[in-house]
Amino acid sequence: MTNKDSYNKIINSWINARNNTIVNKPIIDFADYINSKGTILDIGCGTGMPIAKYLSDRNFSITGVDLSAKMIEAAKSVGINNVVFCICDFFDFDSDEKFNGVIAWDSLFHFPKERQIEIYNKVYQLLAPGGYFLFTHGKKEDEHIDKMFGEQFYYSCLSKDFVLSLMKDLGFDIVYSIENFVEEKDQRDWVVLARKK
Repeated sequence: MTNKDSYNKIINSWINARNNTIVNKPIIDFADYINSKGTILDIGCGTGMPIAKYLSDRNFSITGVDLSAKMIEAAKSVGINNVVFCICDFFDFDSDEKFNGVIAWDSLFHFPKERQIEIYNKVYQLLAPGGYFLFTHGKKEDEHIDKMFGEQFYYSCLSKDFVLSLMKDLGFDIVYSIENFVEEKDQRDWVVLARKK
């Protein structure tokens, strides 16, 4: 069983949940930092709701990638403007275009632990100079299986200090790093907004 299979199975529950969630303030901050009409890559875009929809309404051009065919099918059915949705593993994604922003909200923790280190260099290469990277993450090195809507999902992450050190070595400036982020009913262990120098 893979996360892709699990997401395909929970699609209806996911749609009901995501269509009623807020756009968190760090996502609004991320959009505010990027020039109007910029380009954004959404890693693990899901159904496009509410994030791609919000960014589209802000006049950004979005490329959304997700492994789940059902998620992408649902995303395409919403009718979001200025967006291209692709069924794709992020590690297989390539683009000649350099993005003004990359967002990975609740997606990096599904990547295999042995490949987590690759994420940051790949994002750095995909970003235009001065581009922004917003992501959520765990604080401690971890790898586990958990359930969501009755289906099993794989999760992993590297430690917060290791990720910060790795990003600084690559050439990222950390705009902010928020531990134990809470907004209304939403909470995240760690939220990071970084900028490519």
